[in-house]
Order: sequence, then C-alpha cells, then structure tokens
Amino acid sequence: MRLCLGILALCCFILSGCQPNPQSSGGTIQTVPVTRVIDGDTIKVTLNDREETVRFLLVDTPETHHPTLGVQPYGKKAATYTKKLLAGRNIQLELAKNGERDKYGRVLAYLFINGKSVEQLLLENGLARVAYVYPPNTKYLDAYRQAEKKAQKNKLNIWSVAGYAQADGFHPEVMGRSEESQVPVISKRVGFAPDRNGNCHQKIKGNISDSGKIYHLVTDAYYGRTKAERCFNTVKEAEQAGFRAVK
Repeated sequence: MRLCLGILALCCFILSGCQPNPQSSGGTIQTVPVTRVIDGDTIKVTLNDREETVRFLLVDTPETHHPTLGVQPYGKKAATYTKKLLAGRNIQLELAKNGERDKYGRVLAYLFINGKSVEQLLLENGLARVAYVYPPNTKYLDAYRQAEKKAQKNKLNIWSVAGYAQADGFHPEVMGRSEESQVPVISKRVGFAPDRNGNCHQKIKGNISDSGKIYHLVTDAYYGRTKAERCFNTVKEAEQAGFRAVK
C-alpha cells in the first residue's frame, strides 16, 4: 500500500505539477508575517515574538549583495520575484527538523504562500537551483528536482546560458558580463566552498567579518573555531581572492 501511494504521489508531481502541501505535511507549521525580503532565498519574519532571518530549504538563488561574489546574473530578478510574492504577506513556515539552523544562525524552513511552495515556484521559473541537500531535511526533494528539470528543459532564466548554474554554484564567467549591472565579472572563481558547518577540507579558511577578509592557517590560534566563507589550498589563492593574513 505504501509503495502504491508513493508511486501515485510521484505521478502527481510529474504529470499534474502538484506542489508540496503544508496542510498534509505533518511537519511543524507556523503562520508568520514577512517583515523584509533580503534576496531571492532569504527573508525576515516575526517568529515567536522576535524577528528572525529565514533561509529557504533545498534551494539557492544567485547572490545580490554577497561580500565576495557581489551581484550575480539573475540575482536581482530572483529577489524581485520573491519580494513581489512575499513582501508584507503572511506565510506558512514548515521548520527544519529538530529546529536546525544554518552556520549563520538563520532559521531553515520550507515556505508556503496561499498553499503553494515558494521554493517550487522559484524553481519552476528558473530563478533557483536545487542545492544544500542535507538529510534529514529532504522532504520535498523529489518535487523540487522535477520543477528544476522542467525549467532546465525550457531554458528559463538561470538555465538560459549553458554552464551558468552548476552543482557548485553560479558561474558568471560563462556570460562575460552581468545581465543586471552590465559590469565585468570575475573571470575565475578562486577557492572552494566550505561544508555546511563552515569547515574546509583544504588547509586554509577564508573568513569575512567586520575586520575584513582574513585567511586562517591550521597553525593559527583561532583556526578550529573559525567558520569559513571560502576555502583555499594555498596562501596565494587566498590573497588572489582578496583575503589577508591574521594580524
């Protein structure tokens, strides 16, 4: 019986464009007001009588004001879409299991507006890619991948230029110029992304704070407690990316 229900659900997603439904999710659902839209995949809400930053689960939209990546193509378009959809509205949050947060302390959640999955809407419009897939928070992964494949097939937005959206993020260098600002983009992305806990398999951690962009070697006193925004194999790579040594 469970197998049959699973097959029927999958067919519904593929053939009918069905969306995850918060009413039948079985998760922790809270209705909250949106106080600010930060970018395509991050908003602020009032949750439990305090303002919280919420990061959408399982998706990633291009950046709009990242300290090292700047404005990426389609970032502004994704942010505008999310703002029009959510700004000043009440939405439903299905919180990550065990109340899990990301390395920046942001609440992780699935979002719904008028019964529709916000993540799936972004994916269907080619404004996000499926990303940051970490069990146990993979509940709607199959539905999201189907939405992503449909947008890829139709070459919508981030999928309109081959090689721009990849498994490790977005690559503006394949476009030559940013679609929003029409300014040259960095031709090569230096370094590697850290894991979900801000740790590096490489030897050097690049951290961004009020003190600037600083790299930490394994021999540095605060290396173990530092959460990285970027990882590097060599000091030269770190310096090419604009990071400096600890003073």
